[in-house]
Amino acid sequence: MALGYPDPAYPAYAHDPRPASVEELLPIARHRTTKRYGFPALSGGPKMASDTSRIAEGERLLIVTHITQDELVLEAMKVALKEVGAAQVDHINVSDLTGDEPTEYSAADGWREIPDRLVPMVEKGVTFTAIAHSLRDFLRDRPDAYDSYYVGQEGGAVHWHRAAGGTMRGQWLFTTYQSLASRGYSLPDELWRLIDLKVLERFTVADAVHITDPQGTDISWEVTPEQAALWPKGAYIPGHILGSTIQGIRFGHTVDDFIKQARILFPTLEGVVAGTANHTGYFPHIKVSIEGGLIQSIEGGGRYGELWNDVLERFSHAEYPGFPQRGWGFFNDASIGTNPKAYRHSDGLWSYGEPTTNLPERLRAGVLHFGFGAEHWDETFLTYARENHFPTMHFPHVHIYFPTYGIRNRDTGEWEKLIDKGWLTVLDDPEVRRLAGIFGDPDEVLSYDWVPNIPGVNSPGEYQRDFGDDPVKVISREVTGDIWRAAR
Repeated sequence: MALGYPDPAYPAYAHDPRPASVEELLPIARHRTTKRYGFPALSGGPKMASDTSRIAEGERLLIVTHITQDELVLEAMKVALKEVGAAQVDHINVSDLTGDEPTEYSAADGWREIPDRLVPMVEKGVTFTAIAHSLRDFLRDRPDAYDSYYVGQEGGAVHWHRAAGGTMRGQWLFTTYQSLASRGYSLPDELWRLIDLKVLERFTVADAVHITDPQGTDISWEVTPEQAALWPKGAYIPGHILGSTIQGIRFGHTVDDFIKQARILFPTLEGVVAGTANHTGYFPHIKVSIEGGLIQSIEGGGRYGELWNDVLERFSHAEYPGFPQRGWGFFNDASIGTNPKAYRHSDGLWSYGEPTTNLPERLRAGVLHFGFGAEHWDETFLTYARENHFPTMHFPHVHIYFPTYGIRNRDTGEWEKLIDKGWLTVLDDPEVRRLAGIFGDPDEVLSYDWVPNIPGVNSPGEYQRDFGDDPVKVISREVTGDIWRAAR
């Protein structure tokens, strides 16, 4: 371990020679149709829970993806879905759905997370994305054409279903070869679910939370007994556990109920969030200072920081229902990835048709992502936002990779580490290891395939000079394997 943090690693199999035919891909595709849990589940519904339902005999499916969908992967999955009962598997590109020209995205342009999400919300009043609303209209115009659908985006399943309606089978993660072949999506359902439940257990005894990270994050908040009871009930999104108490409470509660807890929790929520990545990609080091649950200042971040500051100023006078003070820049999420085999994909990272090019990395166990912005699904909140042309949900994010997430135990007063320098400690739980043991050596089954290379943190160098100012320079070499070949 360099400098006290895990050494960089990238899965060698990600660069293995690739199959060249549908027949060669079919064994993997057939396995993917068996998944019932988490983001890769093809029959778990928008909540991706352990739904025992199967694709029904004769079911008519629609797959919605961006234009960069790998055709070989798509054809293999179509065959596999028909083998398990689907009578019809159609595919439509997002650009055909919306009528817009396809757009190319690159993770080098992390700043795009703000305008891509902001404009449709304030100009059209959409509650998630314009694409979701286009899908809703498409399905309404064809009420008898499809029984269910998949959407080709690796995040926001519940948001997608809320905005598009209909019967959502799940998210369509299989847009590239790496997304199809990732060992993260081979993690046994039972094991992944147990890991998630073990994380949720830790929240029930929380008296306070404190999160730090070597890139500069240092943030904390207090948790009342009532909040500790409410939090896990809303925090359970498979593979994406809501490590923010206030976000967990927000899920499933009206604005009237939410504001009672927000008035208690937000005054205790303060500190700094810092990093160089979001769902869209990367940007120079940014520092976000929070006090009373509300952003007070943003430093750095290049164009991303400039745009974010503009949003803060533009909506500083907002008075959202359910929120205790004026403004938009409230702390929202601190979500925890729980899959030890997930990794940062190189496929599509620098050229992709989907705006959230950097989502796969956030599923890895111990990776934590923060999100900001007032959000509630209560119609009172949404109506206010639409009528005033305000954002309807959160959207700027910051990812961190080596967090230490501490929970102060209400019963003992002791601080316990849920995450320790990026390691999700429930992976050491005897029950988790015992279950992992039936699938192989627990040390191997639960080990991380990917650990990012951050000079000055877990590899030689000076953080700001060698990484913080230009993270793309390092990441572009990491995902191609150049760093590891150079090291050998």
